[in-house]
Amino acid sequence: MTAAPGTGPDGAGRDEGRSGGGGTGGADGGGPPARRLLLGVCGSGNVLALPQYLMDLRTGLGPEVEIRMVMTPAAAALLPPATMRLLCEAVHCDGEDEFTTGHVALADWAERIVVLPATADLLGQAAHGLAAGLLGSVLLAHEDPVLFFPSMNLRMWERPPVRRNVDRLRADGHAVVDPVKAPAWQLSTRDLRPNLALPPPRTVTAVIGEFLRPLPAPPGR
Repeated sequence: MTAAPGTGPDGAGRDEGRSGGGGTGGADGGGPPARRLLLGVCGSGNVLALPQYLMDLRTGLGPEVEIRMVMTPAAAALLPPATMRLLCEAVHCDGEDEFTTGHVALADWAERIVVLPATADLLGQAAHGLAAGLLGSVLLAHEDPVLFFPSMNLRMWERPPVRRNVDRLRADGHAVVDPVKAPAWQLSTRDLRPNLALPPPRTVTAVIGEFLRPLPAPPGR
């Protein structure tokens, strides 16, 4: 796995986490506000495993992390948003949420944004500053590094345009975790084949946990 320096498993990003409204209190109702994690979800076939990843995040990160979600239309077609609303605090989709919630409000609310899974299309949008939908707009408005977990077949992952987009994202300070080689379910052929897959849930939770960890304050602060 590869991550941009200071934004991957060995660091959380450039800032100490913005404070502000939208978070809840600690597990006992007092103490510091909850950390605010926004999950971007794309329409890769691996999105079908998202409930398992989300449950592992709940267990591994604990109740002090509030999780909200932005789903692309393709993701919402594969995995009903109503199902995901049972597992996280809020789910936002293209359509009315673009007007009632707004991409800037979501970008400001999130201390950290993680895209899981991230399709080749979304990586291209983020690398080139495009905002084709709610999730792309949120990423463009967010001022801090984003953590991407790409999900696509091996042929697409190795194509020069995708490699350039990944390099561009890393150069811009974002973290991109390489997919792993493993048997993966192919939607087109409806069978298991050697391909690329997301890292296991516990690995993903560990990486996100490090990404959420604030960096030490500079001396004198």
